[in-house]
Amino acid sequence: MVGNGFTVPPAEMPRFPLLHRIVPPAFDEARTLETVNTAAARVGLPRLDRLPQLFAGDACLAQCFRLLDPYDAQRVSPVQGPVFEELPMSRAADAKQVFAYLSNDTNAWTFALEALLRVAERLRIYAPLWPQAPLDRLAAAGARVETRPQPITTVLAASRLIVHFGGSGLASEALVAGVPQLVFGDHIEHNLYGEALERAGIARLVPTYLPDTRLEPHAIRALIDDDAMVDRAAALGSRLRTTAARHDALAHCEAICMDLLRASHP
Repeated sequence: MVGNGFTVPPAEMPRFPLLHRIVPPAFDEARTLETVNTAAARVGLPRLDRLPQLFAGDACLAQCFRLLDPYDAQRVSPVQGPVFEELPMSRAADAKQVFAYLSNDTNAWTFALEALLRVAERLRIYAPLWPQAPLDRLAAAGARVETRPQPITTVLAASRLIVHFGGSGLASEALVAGVPQLVFGDHIEHNLYGEALERAGIARLVPTYLPDTRLEPHAIRALIDDDAMVDRAAALGSRLRTTAARHDALAHCEAICMDLLRASHP
């Protein structure tokens, strides 16, 4: 089993921890375990003693940084680190750009537009699902509006701040590049990553799943001007980049998969 920390919970846990208090649990864990065991019996599979055993396997690789592992306190085996197609470069010391990667939401402009207009002269944005009108307003104010996905390694090296929806992949790349982040947490997983980044002092989380969420017009400017946050992000990025360079998570995963294939076909 391979995934990030959120999608590969530790099978050794006695039960699932409460990761957030945004809403109460939808299902009782004991009853869910009973349902799983009833279904397992019908197809001749062994019973589970604990519901997290659903995630047991011959190999379980959580490919993420510890910082972005929601189960860090419960995990016994070390995480493997994220897989990068290309290891992000360090943010340039004179980086000034604000890059907004908002590709998977059509409504973010309703709460983010005014704040983005405040920094339009240094903004580069990719938001292909937005209506044309807000993009035209940004372009008229000086923003560079992209119509195609951009090479993130190059983009991050030139960015003072990145604005995104909190996906683990982009969050990890920004971490390694040492770029502060503004995270729009549009669901639980992304909210957890945003909280972790905010606790580390290198990001601000905006919980966009709340109906009355607004991004204050001065908020992005305040993040740009936060030199202490920039320094923290750079220091953490340097450490994580060294770690990622020493440990090839993809090669490690491939080696384990090959070992499993050889063991199953001697």
